[in-house]
Amino acid sequence: MNENTVTETLSSTSPRQIIEKTPADSPLRVIHNLESRLITLDEQQQEIAFNYPEGPQRLRGLAGTGKTILFAKRAAKIHLEHPEWKIAFVFFTRSLYNQIQERIRLYYGEITQGQKPNWDNLTVLHGWGGKGQDGFYHRLAIECGIESKTVRDVETEIGKVPPGGAFKYVCNMLEQDVENFPHLYDVILIDEAQDFPPSFYRLAYKVLTEPKRLYWAYDEAQGIDSLTIPSSATIFGRNADGTPLVDLGLASNKSFFYEGTNIRKSENLNRCYRTPKLLLMAAQAINMGLLRKEGILQGVSNKEEWRKLGYNILEGDFTDASVKDKKLIKIERQSEKSPHPIDQENFEVLEGIKDLLIIQTFKNESEEQEWIAQQISRDIKQGLDPADLLITALAGEQEQDYFLSLQETLKYYGVKSYIIGIDGDRSEFRKPGRVTISNIYRAKGNEGWKVYACRFHYATEPLSWKKESELQKRNEAFVALTRTRVWCVITGLENTIFDELKAAKEQFPYLIFPAFNKNSLKRITDEEE
Repeated sequence: MNENTVTETLSSTSPRQIIEKTPADSPLRVIHNLESRLITLDEQQQEIAFNYPEGPQRLRGLAGTGKTILFAKRAAKIHLEHPEWKIAFVFFTRSLYNQIQERIRLYYGEITQGQKPNWDNLTVLHGWGGKGQDGFYHRLAIECGIESKTVRDVETEIGKVPPGGAFKYVCNMLEQDVENFPHLYDVILIDEAQDFPPSFYRLAYKVLTEPKRLYWAYDEAQGIDSLTIPSSATIFGRNADGTPLVDLGLASNKSFFYEGTNIRKSENLNRCYRTPKLLLMAAQAINMGLLRKEGILQGVSNKEEWRKLGYNILEGDFTDASVKDKKLIKIERQSEKSPHPIDQENFEVLEGIKDLLIIQTFKNESEEQEWIAQQISRDIKQGLDPADLLITALAGEQEQDYFLSLQETLKYYGVKSYIIGIDGDRSEFRKPGRVTISNIYRAKGNEGWKVYACRFHYATEPLSWKKESELQKRNEAFVALTRTRVWCVITGLENTIFDELKAAKEQFPYLIFPAFNKNSLKRITDEEE
């Protein structure tokens, strides 16, 4: 394969075989069609994958825009061209380890006619790590002569905190305790960057050789523990003249490009390959609270930022006058930014799609679990493989008990399941012949042909004992909705969040919401430096 051709199959396996008598409206025909395709990434993403700068670079983009794929290909390309360099590919979600390593191995084999990477020089590392699995923090602490802290150590020292808070604590302490850091790497790629604390970036920066090839990619709206994506100045600090130490070209007097090249210091990706347009738009409406009766919570408040996300403003503006008069904004997603095959007019097996977004509410969680088990049993009888299905839930009360009860209900209907983190290795997301049940943290970065997103009422019900906010819960909701390749089933107890979902579905292919701006929001996501 030519190294300038960037392709990614919709499935990591060969297209499944289907018998000729399979009904035209069978979901199997949809999956078979999609498994038979190759997604060819656009020219912009080809350039980003293979043209890496001699200095820091940030990628930002929506879920499913190919950031992990690009970084895996970039890591393979750099390793081929500089086999002696020490390269670290760092990620946050433990269950992604095998997937990332396999992608790098595959891409390296493509451009070397079957050779294998030297994993001593190209290392795939969980951000934290520990005794059971190597990780960036764990390895760095040992190199610095500092004892690596575990989650249990953190709980002993500061009490129980969310995963992101615990990791922030250990990174802060390591940065504080070590004066001189060794240079361990020539290149560091950070995937899922939205989940890493500022101190982690500074640690990565300090252990890099010059010219500090630090590349990080973050997902819009997927920082579950963190509400803001800090600017480079907030992370790395400023020079004596006030300019950011790490220049992303965002200041008015700075260049967007590295000198003498066409490589940008910061890139925006907005073509969503994984998730169908309806589901992506519904996810963004829920995430921002665009259709929330009590008012919008977060979002971008100018036309240029909406364009970067892949939308056109058809009606309205974000002026104070429009906000005061409660005028409406109408947006649509640009067709070229949603190249998913089922969104194309010429998709061959439309009969098999039926309803992409199913919304169902219940009086109690026992009814919810019973209904989910019945539906999944039906899915499997229609020919879906258990591994095609993913059940994830927004974080709620007695989460483990909920999953175990759901597992028993599935078992009653003859469905085998696998609860990641309870039934086996946390690095393994799927097991053959079993439906994966995952909490929202471990579901990040993973996907399924059909996703059941349950306990969705928690999108408006933050857990006080975790000191959560509704903004964080809506970020969880966004993650849940964007795990799917085709179908999504949303369930939960009766709640206003389902009114928002129904409204988003009814408004498709548009979203219509009240005008807002920086003065009326709890969180601004406009680009600033």
